Amino acid sequence: DMFRNYLGKVAASHFALLFLIGQSSFWIKTVQEYGILWIIYPALLVIINDTMAYVFGVLLGNHKLLPRLSPKKTVEGFVGAAFSTFAASIPLLKAMGGADLSNLKQHAVAMAVFTSIVAPFGGFLASAVKRAHGAKDFGTLIPGHGGVVDRFDCQIVTAPFVYLYLQQFL
Repeated sequence: DMFRNYLGKVAASHFALLFLIGQSSFWIKTVQEYGILWIIYPALLVIINDTMAYVFGVLLGNHKLLPRLSPKKTVEGFVGAAFSTFAASIPLLKAMGGADLSNLKQHAVAMAVFTSIVAPFGGFLASAVKRAHGAKDFGTLIPGHGGVVDRFDCQIVTAPFVYLYLQQFL
């Protein structure tokens, strides 16, 4: 039991390092090389996706997505959020000043695909860590929403993708 407790603390420490240092280093490089637009835009897509997953899940959700990891997440929420994120991606990028970009639609769709299909798995990863420690939420600052860390869990995978995408295609 002592060994298991020790391993839990080591895992939590590594997760915190990955979250804080890994994510931050990609954000810093992205801002320095491409500007703040490429931090705020994907973050807003993640927020749209997360919010719409909740809305569609509450209104239409009947089929659990990953019940052992995240019992409230539904297939309907996941799919509805993806459609919403795609619908918002191009107008949002234009409104944020990306209108002068060549291949604006390509960049917006690439970000929408990632933030709606891949980024939620950052949330599932965070849920796995919480479940492994017997915790429901990372904090109580935002009641019912898993705490402040839960607002950023999808950014764990989004920040590196954005930087690497921009290096390749911008």
